[in-house]
Amino acid sequence: MNVLLLPGWGMKGEVFTPLIHALQPSHVTVVAWEHMRDVDHFLEKAEETLTVPSLVIGWSLGSLVALQLAMHEHVQALVCIGGTSRFTMTDHYRIGWHARVVERMKGQLLRQPEKTIQSFIDMLWGEEEAEPFPYMYRHTPDLLLGLDYLLKTDVRDKLSSIRVPLLLIHGECDRICPPQAAQYIYERTNDCTFMLMPNVGHAPHVTQPSVCAHYIETWLGGGKND
Repeated sequence: MNVLLLPGWGMKGEVFTPLIHALQPSHVTVVAWEHMRDVDHFLEKAEETLTVPSLVIGWSLGSLVALQLAMHEHVQALVCIGGTSRFTMTDHYRIGWHARVVERMKGQLLRQPEKTIQSFIDMLWGEEEAEPFPYMYRHTPDLLLGLDYLLKTDVRDKLSSIRVPLLLIHGECDRICPPQAAQYIYERTNDCTFMLMPNVGHAPHVTQPSVCAHYIETWLGGGKND
């Protein structure tokens, strides 16, 4: 089966290299969030790439795209790593970031792009997890569109309609998408497995790729995760 990989906000496809090495899939397709036209281009890019039956793995922003793709005829199964069905809070959804924080981040990107990007990278880690991270683009227009996508996209009303198997892998110490975001998805989907990783932040596929690969392989095999 082809594996389609959807990275997070501003991320190069190479962010999945540790997981690819651990999984060793026979066919891999990675979508890059470069040269984006508008917020709708994220889903369009993924749909254009999804041409054969695939396991779709989305991380962070990519998890939102993955959930949008759930009804696509070529999606055989979904994995969301550090995932969410809505990135920002509403009056009736108190999980995630305040929209005004994301709007402020957009302004900071224009004034101090390197400092803003580094601050985001620093938030990826749990305690004692931090490591060199060369996986982010520095193209401000694409980064701004990514934040607009996170502000706009809401797939909560689609969760109960998902019919393909879904695996959620989430770090217990995730400061970007809190574990409650994954719990929300788990409680509203029909065929869902939720693996919460202790002492792990927002990028378990980078810091613990072999564990993530084990979860995915065991889940695909229909066995019991341990």
